[in-house]
Amino acid sequence: MSFHEKSALACLFSIGLVYVPYFVFVFRFPMATLGLFWVSAIGLVALLTAFHIVNAIATRSIRTTGEIPPVDELDHKIELKAAKWAGFILAFAVVTWILVAMYSIPLIGSSILEQEQAMSSEVSPSGYAIPMFRAMEAVNWLFAGFVLANIAYYGGIVFGYRRVASA
Repeated sequence: MSFHEKSALACLFSIGLVYVPYFVFVFRFPMATLGLFWVSAIGLVALLTAFHIVNAIATRSIRTTGEIPPVDELDHKIELKAAKWAGFILAFAVVTWILVAMYSIPLIGSSILEQEQAMSSEVSPSGYAIPMFRAMEAVNWLFAGFVLANIAYYGGIVFGYRRVASA
């Protein structure tokens, strides 16, 4: 297994290890996002730093030359394909989030009585308010799309290396 493949595998597992419990908790308690975001980010940085130090010590070429193995054309091709799929997933998540937000704001922001009154008179945008829990939940869904795109990216890199190794 190459240094770059081990690095992608470590990123994939670290993101899963940190953000699966994060999302399980914040989708139950949306306001916990404010503190847990920083805890999860610091945890991810700590995990990746520890792995990359161990990987650098364990990789023979790094020990002898002191440099990371160069990225070749195959590495670029695998990363480009993974980035393409991650981009599709991120774009889908963002567009879906936008559509859900556009069509749910009038339903969230006003009661049925207010909607009926708005139909008969001019609608004022200041009359709509989004509850804080719903707003934080929406932010968490958008962030989940970003994390899912990163999982797809690193998963695509690992899959690309495994496909080449089995061929």
